[in-house]
Amino acid sequence: MINLLTGRGNLPEIHIQNNAAHCEISLMGAHILSYIPSVHRDVMFLSEASEYTQTGKAIRGGIPVCWPWFGAPDKEKYPNATTSHGFIRQVLWNVISWKELSQECTEVVLGVTDSPASRAIWPYAFNLEMTVRIGATLEIALTTTNTGDQEFTYAQALHTYYAIGACETVRVKGFDGKSFIDKAPANPPAANPQPGDVTITEETDRIYLHCPGQAVIEDPTMGRKIVIDKEGSDTGVVWNPWIAKSQRMPDFGNEEYHNMICVENCNVDYDAVTLKAGASHTLRVKIAVEKL
Repeated sequence: MINLLTGRGNLPEIHIQNNAAHCEISLMGAHILSYIPSVHRDVMFLSEASEYTQTGKAIRGGIPVCWPWFGAPDKEKYPNATTSHGFIRQVLWNVISWKELSQECTEVVLGVTDSPASRAIWPYAFNLEMTVRIGATLEIALTTTNTGDQEFTYAQALHTYYAIGACETVRVKGFDGKSFIDKAPANPPAANPQPGDVTITEETDRIYLHCPGQAVIEDPTMGRKIVIDKEGSDTGVVWNPWIAKSQRMPDFGNEEYHNMICVENCNVDYDAVTLKAGASHTLRVKIAVEKL
């Protein structure tokens, strides 16, 4: 069953229910808000303080699509850019198609193209298409096509917020031995390259380099593990705001850091994608949940 309805903040949402899972997607930013596979709780974290508006404020949680830059914009290149993580998560996407592939799998395709408003910020012609398959696993394919006559370079991330039982007990596997760019350096600094599993004991914001493989979130509190496979990405981010930053964010509860962790699939830093005119690139992510 697929329903298109007016959701939070009067924004259009798609709700999908099949025999394997339930999923909710906001058309603002093609933003996946919820994914609940059978016999499990929601895989996505969504802040109770999140805002749902059409005034440039991104939704806090779920899977924001960061594009065509990651982090703060380069104001010298793009003087009209005002938002972190790009502008596409604050644009209403179009529904291209939806269909029931089986009783256990539903496919939704969303898209957006350049416009006079986007070209005033980022002066290139593009087409973005996101295919989401909802079933026993959640599969996402984000395809960027250069529809103009000049080459461009972009960064991107599926900035996924995972719901966890307690950040203090989770272990993130898949980054052992990987070097990282530390965006929240501590004193003393964290050991770099990563020694073993990633654990959360303070504010953590790291861009891991040369990590094309699988990541796994082991969550003993919830008794499950989240397995994340990807293609078309060589960088990844692990983020938890911890105490002080949580208190500074108006759209995030002071204590919510306990119950979320971001493990992001990215093309950032050296991994940014350059597309010639007419070329395309696809970032693919597959999320599965298993009992621990």
